[in-house]
Amino acid sequence: MEISKIKDKLFNGEIKPYKIEQLLFEQVNKDITKWSEVCETATRLRLEYIKHKTNSKLEKVSSAYPITELEGMTLTGIENKIGGVVIPLGYSGPVKINGEHTKGEFYIPLATNEAALVGGNNRGVSAINQAGGMTTVITDNRMTRAPVVELENIIEAKQLVLDLHNDSKLYQQLEKSVEDVSPFVSLISIKPFQMGRRVWLRISYDTSNAMGMNAVTKHSAIIIHKLIELKPKIKLIALSGNMCTDKKASHVNVLLGKGKSVEGEIIFPRAVIEKVWKTTPENMIKVNNIKNWQGSALSGTVTGFNANIANTIAAFFAATGQDLAHVTTSSTGYDLLELTETGDLRFNISLPNIEVGSVGGGMFFGTAKECLEMIGCTGNDDGKTNAKKVAEICAVAVAAQEINLIGTLANQFELAESHVKLARGEKMGEDK
Repeated sequence: MEISKIKDKLFNGEIKPYKIEQLLFEQVNKDITKWSEVCETATRLRLEYIKHKTNSKLEKVSSAYPITELEGMTLTGIENKIGGVVIPLGYSGPVKINGEHTKGEFYIPLATNEAALVGGNNRGVSAINQAGGMTTVITDNRMTRAPVVELENIIEAKQLVLDLHNDSKLYQQLEKSVEDVSPFVSLISIKPFQMGRRVWLRISYDTSNAMGMNAVTKHSAIIIHKLIELKPKIKLIALSGNMCTDKKASHVNVLLGKGKSVEGEIIFPRAVIEKVWKTTPENMIKVNNIKNWQGSALSGTVTGFNANIANTIAAFFAATGQDLAHVTTSSTGYDLLELTETGDLRFNISLPNIEVGSVGGGMFFGTAKECLEMIGCTGNDDGKTNAKKVAEICAVAVAAQEINLIGTLANQFELAESHVKLARGEKMGEDK
């Protein structure tokens, strides 16, 4: 079928927009070397279709779409692709990282429409470098899915919980069902939680360099199939029962871990605090205690005892092709400030749920792939540490923004003054 005929059938409603790649691929006899061309043509045809349907120009959208770049794979990236959106990309750094998996100096890509974010991050980076860099460690690494199953009564539900806790043969059978499918995914644990005759199975996996949400969904389905085979009275209610907990603020993720759990530490000499922020360690500790801890408690915050972690997480995720919905859970974090015995400032940040990867999803394509190259974390590696490096670099970016915001707030009205200046080119009090 010629392209013009496909277009006519699309406009006449005879072809569904999502079917175009399939038709074009068949037209080139499923030649995998033509896949990028297929994707580009399909995107262009759908764009013309939606422009016609909505009477819109979409000129910028049409010039900013990523094309599948994987050899030997037929992935469209997303369904019904018509183009792309552009978010301004800046960078901070280089920043010195003394990490468990990440050592050296790195430039950090940040995609955002918010003025002052990149500037603030750079000032935080400058202070971190003057303090000798930031130390990072990863204390946990897992991705979770929590199917919920139903049994006939509470006694049988309790027995399932006991079996999962105590029956090593049962666990080994479930573990083997995963191992037989993928060398990149391994089972870490199954934690059952009973409520009435239902049992939530919080299943944790190591997903190597992938963030892993698709992988854990697939492998949890395999585990539940095996469990039902071994215990036929079990009925699956949902493959995700919200005990995962996925894309929602939840303290269970803090306690049990999800994604990469990262701890960071910097010792800021008093002279650096005074030079960079024109304030003292004592003032910054007071702001942290009252704003980040007391204010968060008063507001009923669940997991966000910090200055504004979500800002940096969103900018870093957008730049590196991470799942943007995971900003919700990945922004969980705790700022911890205290004086050292010598009167300097000890800054610790605890980030229990950074959900990132170096392969999969949007990380295969376009600008995201290039930004991962910028931090030296593209694809898989023999040591399976690239995703951990992404998490540590992300944590340092977050720390830079957090310490800068706390220092800025400790300097009275500087927060408002800097935003007005950088966002609008004005001075406080000027009339426009």
